[in-house]
Amino acid sequence: MSANRPDAEAAFRAFVRDVWTRDIAPLLRGRRAAERARWARRTGRLASATGRFVDALLGLRGRPFGRSFTVLGSTLGALLPDLWDWEWLRRDATPADRTAVADQMERRAAALPEADALALFGLPPTATRDEFRAAWHAVLLRWHPDRAPNEAARPEYHVRFVAYNAAHERLSRAYDEGRLPRPAG
Repeated sequence: MSANRPDAEAAFRAFVRDVWTRDIAPLLRGRRAAERARWARRTGRLASATGRFVDALLGLRGRPFGRSFTVLGSTLGALLPDLWDWEWLRRDATPADRTAVADQMERRAAALPEADALALFGLPPTATRDEFRAAWHAVLLRWHPDRAPNEAARPEYHVRFVAYNAAHERLSRAYDEGRLPRPAG
């Protein structure tokens, strides 16, 4: 098993969504207000045009779809900046934002339950230390910041590596203290 497996990526994405929702989004709320307003305007205009088209297509003079779509589009657009977005981290985040994201990821990965930390590496609780080492090596080869294909990708690689490294340290202690591997059963 390795950290390149789809279930390991799904576990990592779930971890990132949780960290973003609980820890990072509240830190950035005030800083991202302008971006939320911009997205609300964009999606509101697009949804309004779509609603007017549906109204015209159905011959509705009261334009109920136009109004409904405008409200729905603006609301969803205002939510977009608060969803996890690697592009934001690459493109718009300040160095202070990147540091805050990396610190929160590290803190949360270090506190993960052992089964969840193992899931980040695509491993079951019965995984041996050798399987864990192989998964860690696969993470190093895939996500080390020095292996980023370009400068734009480096922030994502850094944040991922910080999270994996904290989970690695947590699991290494568990193996050293004999809590892992857990017996099959």
